[in-house]
Amino acid sequence: MQVQEHRQQARWAPWWLYVIALLVTNQARTQLLQPDYLPFWLEVVIGAGSMALVATLVTVAWRAVRR
Repeated sequence: MQVQEHRQQARWAPWWLYVIALLVTNQARTQLLQPDYLPFWLEVVIGAGSMALVATLVTVAWRAVRR
């Protein structure tokens, strides 16, 4: 039972990796895209999409390293 629990925990990166990656990419996104010139709905779509992409990339990288 402990082996299965350990495998499930190893599937996800530690929470702080997601936080750091999201903070860094959010800062880069806001500086590069100049959100003042974008409509609000487009900012929301880009923000949500970038957060999903970053979370996916962190998870994929974590699983590749942990194999």
